Order: sequence, then C-alpha cells, then structure tokens
Amino acid sequence: MGMGTKVGVWIVCGGAGVALGLVLPWVLQHLSTWPIPYLDVLTFLGSFEHPVMVIGRPAVLGLVGLICAFAITSQSAELTLSAERIQIREGDDAREIARENVGGVYRHGSKVRIESVAGRVLFDDDVEGGREVIAAAFTRHGYPWESVHTRTKGESK
Repeated sequence: MGMGTKVGVWIVCGGAGVALGLVLPWVLQHLSTWPIPYLDVLTFLGSFEHPVMVIGRPAVLGLVGLICAFAITSQSAELTLSAERIQIREGDDAREIARENVGGVYRHGSKVRIESVAGRVLFDDDVEGGREVIAAAFTRHGYPWESVHTRTKGESK
C-alpha cells in the first residue's frame, strides 16, 4: 500500500466515524421504534443533546475510525517483485523469497498464496489490486501463476 492509499484509508475511516457520530442520534431514535431488545437504552443514548455530546460523539467516533484505519494500513503486506526475488514487508518486518524457491502463485478470494516447490506456504495474505493486475505483475517477472477459473452465471460446465 502506497502512502497515498494509506492516507485515503485514514481519511475514509476517520470521516466514516465522524459521520456516524453525527447521524447516531437520528439512527438510534429511528431504531427505537422497532421491536428490539434494550429499547429504553437506545432511546436514552439517542436523547443526549448536550454540547459536549454533540461535539464529542463525532470526535470520539472519528478517533475510533482512525485507530481502525491505522490498524488496517499497518498490518497490510507490501510486496516488491523482481525477477530474482519477492520482497515482503509487513510493518517493520521484512523478508525475501528467492525466485528458485517459488513453486506456484495463485489468488483465492482477496488473498494471494505463494507456495514453495515442495508445496509449503511461503505467503498467504491480502494483496491490493484486481485479479488481472496481480496475475500480470507476477507473470511479467516470470513467476508461475496458477490461474483458478471461476464460472460465471450462464456459463456451461
């Protein structure tokens, strides 16, 4: 994840927290009309209109959003590919996988799995980008990309 992407995640998550803080009283008052447990507690929480709560609620939820964003961006792995090796950085930790140790690379869900020639999992984590972009990056550097084709609606067996 580049710095621009990280800043974007921080802005979106922080902004979502602030927005939730602003609309929370309305949401809780709306939910209080539904037949759900702890109805009195929801009504009570949605009724605060003291200036400290009006300003504090969005500020606190914005801070919670930023904390979540920092956790997301600090835990994401950064892969640097070359024809000789794959460099993996996760936070302050870095390691390298030599090209001759890579037996196969494929994507399952949003995760990319790199396996050794013997079948040992060398990397299995989320990687940003679409399926085609990731596949092109690995194949451009000569890594054995194992394509998993999924059927779409209307496609026959």
